[in-house]
Amino acid sequence: MFGMSKKQFLKKSKNYLKDLGIELLLIRELYTQETKENIDLEEAYHKLEKVRKQLENMFFKFERLNPPSKCKQLQINLLSVTTTLQESVVTNSEHVNLAKNGLNDDASVKLKTSIDELEKFRKDFMKLSQEVDYYLKQL
Repeated sequence: MFGMSKKQFLKKSKNYLKDLGIELLLIRELYTQETKENIDLEEAYHKLEKVRKQLENMFFKFERLNPPSKCKQLQINLLSVTTTLQESVVTNSEHVNLAKNGLNDDASVKLKTSIDELEKFRKDFMKLSQEVDYYLKQL
């Protein structure tokens, strides 16, 4: 079976980035609520788990794609940035668990780390989004 064309892969990448952007908005909203303590920790944990599972499903679906060889690095970069987002969510889940157990100092460190990872994701996400847009315009 043949792989997909460059155009097909770029369109799927664009949709993948759009889906990641939706998850990013959900995550940022959760982090903001946590920072302002406007959310129950148990509710935050369940929402984070739902987001983590969604990211995992998206990751594996995108990983199964068979892009042309000249697009393989782009696929790897997109998967890498997704991993960064997943790490942020997992770290934030650890923050919630620590906060539930009353370990506020450790929880604060995890919250800051998760926010830093989210910022790293956001920067990489923007670069990749621009790259995909650029390649799509070239077609």
